[in-house]
Amino acid sequence: MHAATTCLLLASAMTFQGCLFAGATADFYVSPSGNDRNPGTLNKPFASLARARDAVRELKRSQAEKSVLVLLRGGTYYISDSLVFKREDSSPDGSAITYAAYPGETPVLSSGVPIRKWQKVRSSVPGFPAAATGKVWVADLPANMRPFSSLYDGVGRLPRARSSPFSPTKDYRTAEGLDCFTLPFPPGKLKHWSNLRDVELMIRPNYAWVLNFLPLESVDERAGIAKTTVPATYHMIRVRYAPEQINQEGTVWVENVLEALDEPGEWAVDFAQRKLYLWPRDSTAPRNIVAPQLVEFVRVEGNIDYDGPRDTPVQNLVFRGITFTHGDRFGWQRDKIGWGLQHDWEMFDRPTTLLRLRGAEGVSIEKCRFIDSAGGGIRLDLHAQKNQIIDSDFEHLGGVGILLAGYGPGTKDVNRGNQILRNHIHHIGELLWHSPAIFIWQSGENRIANNLIHHTPYTGIVVSGRIGWDRKGESECSRTIRWKEVDAELHNDFPGGAPALLNWWQREKFLHGRHNIVERNEIHDVMQTLMDGNGIYVSGTGRGNIVRENFVHDSMLPTMGEGIRCDDDQHETTLERNVVFRIGGMGDGIAIKGVNNVLNNFLVLLSTHHNHRGYISLEESPVKGSRIQRNILYAGSANVKPYFQKGLFGPDPHLRDTDTDYNLYFNTADPNWAAEHFERERKFGIEAHSLFADPMFMDAEHGDFRFKPGSPAEKLGIQPIDLKLVGRPK
Repeated sequence: MHAATTCLLLASAMTFQGCLFAGATADFYVSPSGNDRNPGTLNKPFASLARARDAVRELKRSQAEKSVLVLLRGGTYYISDSLVFKREDSSPDGSAITYAAYPGETPVLSSGVPIRKWQKVRSSVPGFPAAATGKVWVADLPANMRPFSSLYDGVGRLPRARSSPFSPTKDYRTAEGLDCFTLPFPPGKLKHWSNLRDVELMIRPNYAWVLNFLPLESVDERAGIAKTTVPATYHMIRVRYAPEQINQEGTVWVENVLEALDEPGEWAVDFAQRKLYLWPRDSTAPRNIVAPQLVEFVRVEGNIDYDGPRDTPVQNLVFRGITFTHGDRFGWQRDKIGWGLQHDWEMFDRPTTLLRLRGAEGVSIEKCRFIDSAGGGIRLDLHAQKNQIIDSDFEHLGGVGILLAGYGPGTKDVNRGNQILRNHIHHIGELLWHSPAIFIWQSGENRIANNLIHHTPYTGIVVSGRIGWDRKGESECSRTIRWKEVDAELHNDFPGGAPALLNWWQREKFLHGRHNIVERNEIHDVMQTLMDGNGIYVSGTGRGNIVRENFVHDSMLPTMGEGIRCDDDQHETTLERNVVFRIGGMGDGIAIKGVNNVLNNFLVLLSTHHNHRGYISLEESPVKGSRIQRNILYAGSANVKPYFQKGLFGPDPHLRDTDTDYNLYFNTADPNWAAEHFERERKFGIEAHSLFADPMFMDAEHGDFRFKPGSPAEKLGIQPIDLKLVGRPK
């Protein structure tokens, strides 16, 4: 979708919504104090959103072309089952069915069931720590309450009782004979607790970019071996490619054991005994305690013909001004292998978020809030086109903020042309640390713009199509591959038989994550917990993605990777006019693996950490055909380098194989910083016009990157970058 068309569609939709609310009278009203036997008027409103949906269906039978407005009065609506909007809830093009907050009021959807009748624990409970004596309260669970993994009070999510961390006893050199269900643990760290099936193991398995929640199946205390009911992403051994400090601090712990209930705010539950134990945040009796009963609150679901060529989506719904809160998280299933989206950062086609579109077109989510829930915010699955997520807030979530996940590789390409605009996403991934704020997987032609993202444990924005092309279905995402479609196309391309291993250019037609525009997003304080992640990450996806005019800054922890990275199997991506400022860790401004363009970026005052490699990193061949031009590399320390040129898993890539020129280098601490670089590279015919000179920023130390008059950047054709256009409008 061209940018002009995208803007026109957005403007039309917003104008239409403005007309709806300009003095319009709603067709139906809903209120927490209403009654579903009422007619749904302002004075006699319905009580539930489900009843309003059914009333709209009835109205449509006589007025099919009419736009419909349903207004929700303020207050909390408790929902016990997912509310599903189907094909019959669609509105024709040119009209919309809108479910919106009554002006000036805040409707809240919650699945939290109140827990009441608390009593202080006065007798001895086996396993209780001494610190908990006289401070813990207990309540009986309601008979019909389903199991839950999170709990909330009037402040927010309460932490589950958590053991002290430890690390596995084996590493990659001694892991022979282990599988992804088996954890070798030190003596005394795990027990065969009486409520073992309620206990969950949290682990960073083998690599530093993922965290797993795994239910325990058995614990052999004598042998030091635990088994889980669900496989980990990798072998459960000590973390590789990370500072030893991580393993020393511990990469494994268990939650929901009574003996770990040793701090204010913590809780544990014994579902067999139907008992919930809580040490309140303060010294008073528990109050406003609710347990969530749903992960998915609202689902918009069309007719999905999964194996066929065509779906029939729900069309033209609007959700505006609604708050979603007190949801649980989705538990992994035993057969998850092959269904995890890159490194199990999310799951394919699963109900993991509060709101889900699965077969939807022209659906708009506006000015909504997703807060205090254990799962994710929104996902757009399989068939999702021309939908909008705009001006919404995502905060204190256990999982991903927003996920777009299309069909797996094949010829069915129907997740595209969506917009994610002006959202505020922060403090997400609080349980599943690897969760990106925005995750685009096998989805193309989307615009992700002017979002404000901060305080995340891992990467800010991911655009991915990383898939293990494994016919056995044992590699990541491999069960999503639509082999019948792929094989039919390969037969046409290779009549004599396709090669065993296809390169990216041969597979690209099946990679639907192409022509996305990621622009003008502000990203800071990311990568606060895990390692080997970035501000913006693109990997293994299709051609034509553009990452431009983003501001990645002030992520100074040693866990930070690169500001912007094109990782494995990524080509034909353009990174242009981005600002990367004050990042820690490896502190590379931009890294590329493959043939990608790096144009007119400002990389300013990056890390001086000992792991720092270069302001621009080339990490994998081939790079021939890449352009690295008109960038500003502005350093403040003599011990950093302009470039890193080393193949991490193969032959070294060389800058000399790229079209590199017209760049501006400056180092406030070293006037000869670029001299060696120029001497070496100009022999190969590159960097002929590049300069070492002060770019004359207005105030680089404080993030003002406007040029002063006479800046040498102008001589090189370097365009200024207006940060006033970046981020969520104030």
